[in-house]
Amino acid sequence: MGIREAIGKGFAVARKSTNLVFVLFAFGAVFNVLNVFLAPPPPAAGAQPLPPSPAMIVVGIVFVLLTIYFQAGSMAYVRDFVKSGAATLANFTAGGGKYYVRLLLLGVAVAVIIGAFVLLAAVLAGVLGTAVPVLAIPVAILLAALGIYFVVMLFLSPYAAVVDEQGLKASIKTSMKLVKKNIGKLIGITLWVILIGFGVGIVLGVVLAGVSVVIKAQQPVQIAFAVLSSLVNAFLGVFVTAVFMNFYLSLTDRNNA
Repeated sequence: MGIREAIGKGFAVARKSTNLVFVLFAFGAVFNVLNVFLAPPPPAAGAQPLPPSPAMIVVGIVFVLLTIYFQAGSMAYVRDFVKSGAATLANFTAGGGKYYVRLLLLGVAVAVIIGAFVLLAAVLAGVLGTAVPVLAIPVAILLAALGIYFVVMLFLSPYAAVVDEQGLKASIKTSMKLVKKNIGKLIGITLWVILIGFGVGIVLGVVLAGVSVVIKAQQPVQIAFAVLSSLVNAFLGVFVTAVFMNFYLSLTDRNNA
């Protein structure tokens, strides 16, 4: 599958999945608006920013844990939509429960890998910075590059877990195998997705700048931003999932749509 075809199919699925977009929008809007009300007030001139409140920390943890459910459900919904041309929210709820643990474990695995490379880079940079300063920066750069490489290798593992019903180890192996063979296309699609998101972000920023000119009060503007950005992110979330779902299915010859 070419880059243009993957992007086009992603937009097509997102446009036809208004029920899923609405669910993701409602979820994001609730938490974004909550954050507006729970965020500490801006510090006075010259003062240190206030730390997040305990309530805000709890909301953040709940948001992360629920996000995994919504991501798992979205992937199952998009998978069924791409394969059969139709899906309902029953596909979403079933997938959210079925694949939650798998995606949670994959998220933990990625976090552990990133943490290990960051810790190793910090330790080696500290040691080399004292003993052999000229090697500290190159070694840190090399470890950062290796960390990014391993994360990229795991990029398709959630799709292997959802599409092929694979566990943690098997999905990681499948992802590494497919990414190595298709790294050029994967990077190309990812860059286009990033550019599209960046472009949408610029438009959103311009719109909200206009809103802030009309509405002088800060909190209403923040609420408007929270709601509007939630809608945009919901659509983009389905779009991105559909892009890479189509790409994964094309690689594994399971796209019978």
